[in-house]
Amino acid sequence: MVVALAAIAVLCFGQLLHIDGAVDAILTVSLGFLFILVHGSIAWGWKNIIAFVLITVAVSFSAEAIGVATGVVFGPYHYTDLLGPKILGVPPVIQLGYLAVGYASVVLARLILSLLAPVRGWAILAASVAGAMIMVGWDVCMDPLQSTASGDWIWHIGGPYFGVGIHNYIGWFCTVFVYMFAYYVFARFNPEVPRANVAPARAFWSLPPVFYALMALNVVATAFFGGVTLPYASPANYHGTPAEMANSMALIAVFVMGSPIVFALGRIFCVQKQIA
Repeated sequence: MVVALAAIAVLCFGQLLHIDGAVDAILTVSLGFLFILVHGSIAWGWKNIIAFVLITVAVSFSAEAIGVATGVVFGPYHYTDLLGPKILGVPPVIQLGYLAVGYASVVLARLILSLLAPVRGWAILAASVAGAMIMVGWDVCMDPLQSTASGDWIWHIGGPYFGVGIHNYIGWFCTVFVYMFAYYVFARFNPEVPRANVAPARAFWSLPPVFYALMALNVVATAFFGGVTLPYASPANYHGTPAEMANSMALIAVFVMGSPIVFALGRIFCVQKQIA
């Protein structure tokens, strides 16, 4: 797990290493997927992490395929060829992003809410809403860079947020909420089986917040080390300068993504009882 995180940390500075932006993104989410498989198998047991993977892929792929075909879910857009082959217009690597950052967001939300123990009753709703908010925080930070600036996907109409429409974030929240809620319902009847020695293990539970922090660092590094240049992939959607977008994305990433990281790590290291 630590090796995967170290490799992701290096990829945060892929621009300086002359790694293509799309290749960097694919490698990052692929390593993130391997990380969550290992971490999740220890934290939840293989049955539950596999269920999370299947539920997340089914819901997110359905939302993306319907979204690409109709524009109903996120607004009208299409994926370019930069992220590799597509199925029904959707690159499979997109599902790796939903999985990796989705799992980290679930863990952060449960740390903040003191819900590492089985989630039941109204706590399922609270954990799903909190996890979806944290997950959408990532999209708020990275979508303008990967769509407006780089063109991994293109918004046909654009919108007021650095060329991205508000519809996109509503769709993201709903999609993520659905798959997180569905997983918690599954886990209600199929309890998670963590290894006995992980409940008080602060180093173990700090790894998902670290992974999420690396996603924030990736946004900041991309913004400052050449990730925003002219010409934009969607020049009709945004007319600000590259410096304006870079500075804004970095600032937003620090506070929007940084807040749940600080809250989760504070819960781990400052609260005087077992985090479970």
